[in-house]
Amino acid sequence: MVKMSGTRAPIRIGTRGSVLARTQTEWAVSKLRALNPYIEFQTVIIETTGDRQANVPYAAVGTKGMFVKEIEQALIANHIDVGVHSLKDMPGSLPPGLTIPCVPEREDPYDAFVSLRAKSISELPTGSRVGTSSARRRAQIVAFRNDLNIVELRGNLDTRLRKLADGQYDAIIVACAGLNRLGQSSAISARLSKDICLPAVGQGALALETRSDDSATNEILASIHDPDAGDCIAAERALLAALGGGCSVPIAAHAEVDSEQLELCGLVASVDGSVIIRASASGLRSSAEQVGISAAGMLLAQGAEVMLKAHRPEAADDI
Repeated sequence: MVKMSGTRAPIRIGTRGSVLARTQTEWAVSKLRALNPYIEFQTVIIETTGDRQANVPYAAVGTKGMFVKEIEQALIANHIDVGVHSLKDMPGSLPPGLTIPCVPEREDPYDAFVSLRAKSISELPTGSRVGTSSARRRAQIVAFRNDLNIVELRGNLDTRLRKLADGQYDAIIVACAGLNRLGQSSAISARLSKDICLPAVGQGALALETRSDDSATNEILASIHDPDAGDCIAAERALLAALGGGCSVPIAAHAEVDSEQLELCGLVASVDGSVIIRASASGLRSSAEQVGISAAGMLLAQGAEVMLKAHRPEAADDI
C-alpha cells in the first residue's frame, strides 16, 4: 500500500468507452483502490480512431495503434495520468516519454472458438462461415482448415455474439479474455490450443501506461503489477519489436514462466496462411527481453524477414 504524506490530485485514468474497455479499467481501478484507499481515481473516456471507424475493416483503417493513439496523446498532453490498454493493441514501441510500469495479473491469453453448430473447429462442416477480423487468426485458421470460409467480423463482443446467434456466421473466433471479463465465458465452445492458433503478443493482459517521469503515479501502479505477467509480456514485446512490429504480416507470441525459467513460442505467417514459421526460445526470466530477441532471430533466419519487408503497416489485432 502506498500511503500519501499529503493530499495529491486525483489520478486520472484514460480508457476507451466500450463496455469491455470500461470493465477492464474498473477491474484495475478496483484493485488500485483496495491497496491505495487514500488516493482518488477518476476515469476519463477517450474516443480512439478504432472506435470512430467501428464498421470499417481493420485492414482499411491501417494503423496498429488504432485503439491506442488518442489515449497516448492525452497522456503526453497531461490530460490524463494513466492510460489503460489491452496490451495486444499496442505497437512494438512506445512514444518517447511514455512507459508501462504496470501489467496486472493476466487473463486467459488463448483464443476462443464460439459456435452454436459445432463443439470444436475440427467439427465444422466444409465451407462453414467463420468470423474474425484478425489477420493473425485468419492465417492460422486457414493453415489448419483451408476448407473453411473466413469472413470479416467487427463490432463489440455483444454485437459479434448477436451476429452469430442470428445465423450470419457458423462460428466466430474471439479472445477468451474478453468473454471472461464480461462474464460470458459460458459462450466459449472450445479454447484453441497454441498449436492451432498462437495468441497475439500481449493477449489477455492489460497495460497501464504513464509518463516516464511521473514517479509518484508509477509507484502507486506498481502495487498491482504482476511479475509473472510482466516478464512474459517483456519477452513477447521484445520479439515484436525485434521483428519490426509494424507490418501486416501476422505475428503471434506466447510466453510462460516456471520458477525462474521463461519459455517463449513465436510465429510469423503469410497473410494467406500458406506459410507458417515457428520458433521457440527459453532462458532465465530475468533475461526475458533477450529470450524474445532470440526467438525473433530464429524466425528471421527461417525466412520471416522476406514476408515482413513485403507488407505495409499492420492493422490492430481482433477483440
